[in-house]
Amino acid sequence: MAAEGKRTRMTNRDIQAAERKQQLLDTAKRLFAQKGYHATSMRELNKTIGMTEALAYHYFPGGKLDILRAVLQVAQEERIARIVAFLEQTFLGEPALDQTLLSLMDGIAGQIQNDRDYFLILIQERNQLEPEQQEALDDLTKQPFQAMEVYLRKLFARGELREMDFAMAASQFLSHIVVLIVQGMIKEQNLGMEQKQRIVDYYAALWSR
Repeated sequence: MAAEGKRTRMTNRDIQAAERKQQLLDTAKRLFAQKGYHATSMRELNKTIGMTEALAYHYFPGGKLDILRAVLQVAQEERIARIVAFLEQTFLGEPALDQTLLSLMDGIAGQIQNDRDYFLILIQERNQLEPEQQEALDDLTKQPFQAMEVYLRKLFARGELREMDFAMAASQFLSHIVVLIVQGMIKEQNLGMEQKQRIVDYYAALWSR
């Protein structure tokens, strides 16, 4: 009975296996982002980390596709939670619209750039996910849009914005800046202050009374 209540401890072999599996995922993430999923072979993955083909398929029986899906699933919820926490902190106290939009552009750019490889792979290879995986990801990514929608509704209640489809407005702005940030990331260019101010002025004019 006492033995039943004890937790199973990981052996050194278990720890080593977990480390090797994570090494494979980290290497795949880097290569998929640099070269693309289709241009990266299992042979290259194995050669890069010195792993036998048999061991790689032991960890991921579905081969490269299983690895890609694992790369995209690891820490998805943590990433979205960090973005939502950043948005909620930005909206705290309901700051002025122009100040908020500038903060959002800078903050979201930082979030994406800090995990550049993941977001590049996600954008390029999202269609490789299973339908249920795509649905789960969609549910997670709704959270930032909902947070911004709540903020816009509060500004409307204060009389600072006109009445509109707030969910659509939040989606329009966040989608717009994410596309610009990713395009800049691919070209290794950051949004300039003049460009950011033009975006702020555009949405402020569009949404204001």
